[in-house]
Amino acid sequence: MKKMTKWALLFSLLFWSGIGLTHAQQKTINGTVTDNDKNPLPGVNVVEKSTMNGVITDVDGHYSLAVSSGKATLVFSFIGMTAEEVNVGDKTTINVMMEPDVIGLEEVVAIGYGSSKKQAVTGSVSKANLEAYREVPVNNVLETVKGIVPGLNVGGTNRAGQVAGLSVRGQNSTGGNSPLIVLDGAIYGGSIGDISSDDIESLTVLKDASAAAVYGSRSANGVILIETKSGRGINGKPKFDIKLSYGISNELERLEVYDADGYIQRLLDIRAANGLETDPNNIPLYLQDEEQKNYEATPDHRPTLTDPYEMFRQNAYNVRANVSVSNSTENSSYYISATMTDQKGVVLNDSYKNFTGRVNISSDLTDWFNLGVKSSYSVRDFSGDSPSIYRATHFSPWATVFNEDGSYKQFPQTTTSFNSPFWEIATVDHDLQNNLNGIVTGKISVPGVKGLSYTINYSNSLRWNERNYFYNENTINGKGKNGIGQRSYSRSVSTLFDNIVKYNRTFAEKHNVDVTLLYSREKYVYESMAAYAEDFDNTILLDYKLEDGKTQTASTGGGESFAIGQMARATYTFNNKYSLTGTVRRDGYSAFSKNNKWGIFSSAGFNWNISKEHFIENIDAINDLALRVSYGSNGNQSIGLYQTLAKVGTSKYLFAGDPSYTVTQSISSFALNDLGWETTTGLNLGLDFGIINHRINGSVDLYKTKTSDLLFPLSLPRASGKSSITSNLGEIQNRGIEINLHTLNLQKQDFEWTSDFAFSLNRNKVATIYGEDNDGDGIEDDLISSGYFIGEPLGTIYTYKVIGIYQQEDMDNGTIMDGMRPGDYKLEDINEDGKITSDQDRQFLGTSKENFRWSWTNTFRYKNFSLMAYLYSIWGGNGYFLSGNNTPYYDGYANRADLNHPVYDYWTPTNTGAMFPRPDYSSNAAYRGTKYFDRSFIKLQKVSLSYNLTDMVKPWGIQGMRATVSADNLFTYAPHWEGLDPETGQGLTDSATPSIRTYLFSLSFNF
Repeated sequence: MKKMTKWALLFSLLFWSGIGLTHAQQKTINGTVTDNDKNPLPGVNVVEKSTMNGVITDVDGHYSLAVSSGKATLVFSFIGMTAEEVNVGDKTTINVMMEPDVIGLEEVVAIGYGSSKKQAVTGSVSKANLEAYREVPVNNVLETVKGIVPGLNVGGTNRAGQVAGLSVRGQNSTGGNSPLIVLDGAIYGGSIGDISSDDIESLTVLKDASAAAVYGSRSANGVILIETKSGRGINGKPKFDIKLSYGISNELERLEVYDADGYIQRLLDIRAANGLETDPNNIPLYLQDEEQKNYEATPDHRPTLTDPYEMFRQNAYNVRANVSVSNSTENSSYYISATMTDQKGVVLNDSYKNFTGRVNISSDLTDWFNLGVKSSYSVRDFSGDSPSIYRATHFSPWATVFNEDGSYKQFPQTTTSFNSPFWEIATVDHDLQNNLNGIVTGKISVPGVKGLSYTINYSNSLRWNERNYFYNENTINGKGKNGIGQRSYSRSVSTLFDNIVKYNRTFAEKHNVDVTLLYSREKYVYESMAAYAEDFDNTILLDYKLEDGKTQTASTGGGESFAIGQMARATYTFNNKYSLTGTVRRDGYSAFSKNNKWGIFSSAGFNWNISKEHFIENIDAINDLALRVSYGSNGNQSIGLYQTLAKVGTSKYLFAGDPSYTVTQSISSFALNDLGWETTTGLNLGLDFGIINHRINGSVDLYKTKTSDLLFPLSLPRASGKSSITSNLGEIQNRGIEINLHTLNLQKQDFEWTSDFAFSLNRNKVATIYGEDNDGDGIEDDLISSGYFIGEPLGTIYTYKVIGIYQQEDMDNGTIMDGMRPGDYKLEDINEDGKITSDQDRQFLGTSKENFRWSWTNTFRYKNFSLMAYLYSIWGGNGYFLSGNNTPYYDGYANRADLNHPVYDYWTPTNTGAMFPRPDYSSNAAYRGTKYFDRSFIKLQKVSLSYNLTDMVKPWGIQGMRATVSADNLFTYAPHWEGLDPETGQGLTDSATPSIRTYLFSLSFNF
């Protein structure tokens, strides 16, 4: 007994001594964890690495943890955030700012009618990194995502409030090529301009058949999924976010017309080109009466307008404000926001105003039933009539703008072929576009059946437009008719009812089954009406008194369509390593022919998470590696509501001797009883990767698609009474590659440099159209009249090739072609017969389609500073991205000496190295051709410099504040383009519209 007591005593002494030694080595670490906006993050796991020792941050983001020693490493992890590791060392306070985790195969992405881990996605799905660009205010989200998502092609804009065109993976069809937009889970038929960019939480693009197959007949051109924000509070209290910005704008490239000296020189050059007298002493005789009067009004012939185009510029700006309040509790959340935009473009009267309001509410009414409402209202105001650019650029420096009474002079240069641009501006121009959208979602998580849910989505979207105008007697349109006016109104209602059954469950911790079933019904109704009148005794009441017009007309219209969709999708995943997805969708659409109302589209895909294999797991440099392959078909229902029906039209005819007209009838379209669905079938191969501790992450996709049964206009003999009929003909093929990279280039204690790179290349060709070989050469004939060539891309340019400009020496040595003169374009005579003929001398010059697109964004963070620079490029070369629209020599008044013009480099005997031909080329040359220019460009699209003021303002109760100066559309490098902006294709013609460059200051804060 004594022996046992002795050993027990010894053990106790050793135990408590160990405890004492341990406590002697331990140290306590305190700190706060926040997000990148310096908002506290509750619930973050803070763990001592390689131990079970850890705590969770409280509601204020604070934590306190005793660690074993200074050699310990703390690991901070939180769902949706990138894990952080910090060595303790001699520190006792460690504060951590966590970044959103948008990288890796564990990332959750939207896939249509649900979401999934990226590891289980078998198709090509790209999620836009919106956070990197939020510091630059934009009017709509397309201005943010332009260029940053490979395969998503966003066009340029040059008007206030303009929404750019967009496409996904090139051109699949000869008809509609716009992608389907899905907003908060419901198909959306409105404009992206109605969705405030500040309300958008995420934007995901479904690009291939497998990813987009769940939307069947609407998804051949890709799908864009937009999710708006949900509630988020601060320490259980409402969170208020305010974003304010003010910007000034100017022309990206200044539009210049000829000043006084240039105008006189061009006048003499045009007269000389046309064989007229060009005596500098007789300048007044060459001018119009009004010009001559003003020219001789001063001894030095001072012009009345130093810069004639300056009158049509305006002080451009962009003002934007967004206010939102949100909160979330254990069972409910809400997000309420309002956005106001006021923008003026760089052209007179080009204006845009927008108000958008949004209310998103979600509540768990029980532990098995969630009810949510997402609603929004937007009104876009485009009121205001801008003068046409082609008239604005014709003003002479010696024109008289005003009459003596201060009104605008109709013929400022005497010549009646030039009306003042101010006379074409509408007296009243009212253009409002409204959108009221609501989505109600009810989700039942079936009690007792784990993973089973039933969701009802009901969407109702009401859009109405008000378009009114009036031209009084002091306008071109209204003068001869004693005023004209119109009031028009259109309205459309889209309703959608989705029933969704989902089952998602994991068995034995390795086998995951994810099944989605859908039954959907959709209805679309529209109506329009317009009232027009002219010839008023008194125009003072404008369009408010159309009934006073002596001539009145009214027109109405309307229509409706119905669609039904049935879809089944199943995904099986084994051990987070192998995923197999199969999708089938059946669609019915009322607009299609009676024999082909229904279409069936299917797809299959496979994802192999290679990084889970034992032969990869031990390679430290590889963090993620997954291979994707998918194949399937999608449809395109871009067809008029009644296009397949035989229709009878009416007209009015006045027979000789009759007191009034007779209503006549005729067939306006033939029945298309067998018109079928246009179908795109495609194969996609993809590789997702993350290497070197996720310092380099990205994806590569290769794809090939075939669009068959095109909805194509088939030409008919004139004897039929119609020129064409829509039929299922032809095939278009697309192939391409897309690369997306995110890199962490450098990371120090206070400094970080990251880059994002996107690249896409697309090639398409016309595989077949009619299938006819009338010339018997064994190759299908081209459809030259419509610009379709077998084996060549859409947008192929087949015409004469300009190989230079004839010079005087060509005339002297007799090598000039008959009917041509020095200064005319020299066209390639392929068969060398001494003349230019369409059947012998046209050739393939290239295509209007781009070669490839890329973008490169660099973000630098140093302490509280953040600098972002974003380059964007569309490149041609080798016959790609050519434009034949930069043709100032083809302008209607190019050879008119009494009208001004944008400055351009034209040929004269003293300017033989000019870019463009002589001014009278289009009027007098025997053979005329077009010089094509490469539109390749690199743009410094966005630059922003931000400073985080949070530390300075927190004592006043403000949780976060950031000040930013930024610029949008800052600079363009275009080595081969002549003119304003290659992105919008605006050159040096008299209708070229300048693009807008904007400098902004913005302030955002929350409390």
